[in-house]
Amino acid sequence: MLRGKRKRRMTGRKRIRLFDAFSGYGGASWALRKARIPFEIVGSSEIDDFANQFYRLNFHGVRNYGDITKINPDNLPDFDMFTGGFPCQSFSSIGKGLGELDPRGTLFYDIIRICEVKKPTFILLENVKGLTTNSHKPTFNKILDELKRIGYNVQWKILNSKSYGI
Repeated sequence: MLRGKRKRRMTGRKRIRLFDAFSGYGGASWALRKARIPFEIVGSSEIDDFANQFYRLNFHGVRNYGDITKINPDNLPDFDMFTGGFPCQSFSSIGKGLGELDPRGTLFYDIIRICEVKKPTFILLENVKGLTTNSHKPTFNKILDELKRIGYNVQWKILNSKSYGI
């Protein structure tokens, strides 16, 4: 999990305005809901049709901006938090381990591209432990460096989902 916080505070809003990238069924939003953090989803980005069906059931009326590689950040509403569980197949020990040689392994660049323009207060990213291993450490460090370059104080931690009842 990567977490970034810009060097500025949120304004007096009571609800966090959220953009939910690689949204799947809405796991990041469910976690915020479970943690009782007030939020409003201003948009999502997901290309899988089945995931979009579930997302619409869980979060009615949220506009899906589609393929993240085709999103013009200037066309997105402003938001306070960007969440994204970007594809892990490229970094997983179960996958082929192609990292950035797999197009899915480069999608974090789109996160940086969008967040550099929109400047959300918070970024919450999720991936697999394999991203931090020796074979993918250069990519992991590149992600950390890019987040710092665009103004974020980055903290990361490896979490085990079974420790959280999942």
